[in-house]
Amino acid sequence: MHKHHFDTFDQQKDASSFGMWVFLVQEIMFFGGLFVAYLVYRHQYYMAFGTSSATLRVDLGLFNTIVLIGSSLTMAIAVNAAQRSLQKRLIAFLLATMALGATFLGVKVIEYTEKFEKREVPGANFCFNPQGAPCKGVSHEEEKTPDLIQRYLNGRFGKLPGLDKAAEHGAEATTHAEAGEAAAPEPGVPGEATERQRSMPGSEVYFSLYFAMTGMHALHMIVGIGLMVWLLYWATKGLYSAEYYTPIENFGLYWHFVDIVWIFLFPLLYLINRHIGGHH
Repeated sequence: MHKHHFDTFDQQKDASSFGMWVFLVQEIMFFGGLFVAYLVYRHQYYMAFGTSSATLRVDLGLFNTIVLIGSSLTMAIAVNAAQRSLQKRLIAFLLATMALGATFLGVKVIEYTEKFEKREVPGANFCFNPQGAPCKGVSHEEEKTPDLIQRYLNGRFGKLPGLDKAAEHGAEATTHAEAGEAAAPEPGVPGEATERQRSMPGSEVYFSLYFAMTGMHALHMIVGIGLMVWLLYWATKGLYSAEYYTPIENFGLYWHFVDIVWIFLFPLLYLINRHIGGHH
């Protein structure tokens, strides 16, 4: 599709490709800043970063890595199909790429939910390896990944293993309370440090970077899936062919870049120095 403001089709294609590469360069600078911040704070809080990293589920991270590598393959096949005017193949592999991207995001939802349940999300409620006493309202029983997924599929968010029975006993103990009487909060001790303040120094920095880096990566994937919906619409209209496939090709570059970012995130966040906190 030759736009009127370009002299030739080749000029249009070169301009589109140049624009995409300029965009990717600024994306490299954006994520580069996050990576530099990670390396600086990792040096400052070496032990905390290793201990915090040990709480991440390597199996889910590895699964997501395989999913994204597969999505790069399906996207490359989709680009090839567009270049060869294979419309049905193009549509099929765009759908496959979207499905793999959605799978990746679904796994991240599981990981994020677990962090919320364990109070490992930065903020006033943050708690991680506090001095003195363990975090309140958090189960310390080890839960295998299949059990975790089954619990989420059953809608039992926030009901950690080992706490269900305690909650039931707590409910029975409060049956003697008068109707409408609100439970009074436990009085705090003046000057007593909160669980957040007693948490391992540097751990909140690690989880802040974890959510910032993986969250921005996930946001790029959500945008990518949205763009694929647009590309899929025009693919069904027969717009892309051997004569015009620039949008598919440029989006392929974007998708491969997002996948490459994860290839760096996975070892940095999930693997490096996790042996320090291997007891988790």
